[in-house]
Amino acid sequence: MKRLAAAVGVALSTAGCVSTSQETVTAACSEFIGRPISERIAALGPPRATYRISPTEIGYVYETKETVFVGGHPYYTVNYLVGADKHRTPIRPVTTKCRGFVVSAPSAATPVSERIIVDVL
Repeated sequence: MKRLAAAVGVALSTAGCVSTSQETVTAACSEFIGRPISERIAALGPPRATYRISPTEIGYVYETKETVFVGGHPYYTVNYLVGADKHRTPIRPVTTKCRGFVVSAPSAATPVSERIIVDVL
């Protein structure tokens, strides 16, 4: 009886760890801060517009939306009566939306590969 109660307890505790939400999650664009703008230009193409915000900052306007599917990682549950079972985490879409980037450019002659993203809009 104790083994049955322990097995039920383990099953309920692992069931609480599984995500049941299938909604799209929006990731922050802050992961691009500190990288050169040339990476974003290579990935997204030319910006819709550029603006001089201050003498040392330039704004690049993009309307981007990137969706990546994450999940599907294997995990194992162990039932000592039967053995180990292999499961996979649910696959869900993660959408990143960015409107634009603020880039540090001390002068207009600074190459694009040396312009570093300092803020994301």
